Amino acid sequence: MREQLIEKYEFIHLIKLDKWRKELEALEAVYLKPTLEDRINIDATIRRFEFTFELFWKTLKEFFHQKGLEINYPRDVIKEAYADQLIHNESLWIQMLKDRNLSSHTYDRVLADEIFQNIKSYVPVLRQAFDKISGMILEK
Repeated sequence: MREQLIEKYEFIHLIKLDKWRKELEALEAVYLKPTLEDRINIDATIRRFEFTFELFWKTLKEFFHQKGLEINYPRDVIKEAYADQLIHNESLWIQMLKDRNLSSHTYDRVLADEIFQNIKSYVPVLRQAFDKISGMILEK
């Protein structure tokens, strides 16, 4: 029974990890493209960032759950990930969370432009975190 439970959690990790990878790759493919007059690239980049960030914290939530920690909120997941040295620069991750929350609940052109510029510095950090965390999950 315990082995089946472990296999279930490993399977869940792999599914979430694969979704996270795909969204991160989609974000990486779009965020450096030239901005056109119709702003579609800005909108696409922001949406991909939202998806990528969601999958980041939800994958880690599941990771911590498997370790016996019940963490339900993105800010708490970030704090635990920082404490466990899975991520660096906690304040940058908190800013990512704030930007994700702002972009998810409002749309303002000036705010969108600001978040779009921030995302350009977030993508390498998201990639670094993905590479580290996926390596840990896949090692098991």
